[in-house]
Amino acid sequence: MASPDDIRAVVNRYVKLMNAGDSDAIAELYTEAATLEDPVGSKPLAGRGAIRDFYAASAGVVVLELSGPVRVCGSEAAFPMVATIGPEGRRSCLDIIDLMTFDAAANIRSMRAFWSPDGMRPAG
Repeated sequence: MASPDDIRAVVNRYVKLMNAGDSDAIAELYTEAATLEDPVGSKPLAGRGAIRDFYAASAGVVVLELSGPVRVCGSEAAFPMVATIGPEGRRSCLDIIDLMTFDAAANIRSMRAFWSPDGMRPAG
């Protein structure tokens, strides 16, 4: 089983890569057969290729910031974030909670993002 420190390191790397716009490196954090459901309730994506395509549209466009501690329990992690979206002067923020599961090597097996459009608010 991956250690809590290893899992936290992957979460921090995920946030850093999102902000850098590196969809290829983000996809490499996932297992080949991983799933992604963002937001929860949408059709889950399966496989690293589909996950890479998803992040190609959002990495570097959405700026993430951890807004609380990464909580690790066994092979799962839950963490709150604030996403900032939009051009300067018209930015919006959205509170998100991500839930990720990990394999023994701390690769992401699944990611579920809890958010809804009604949570969007002006940045500032």
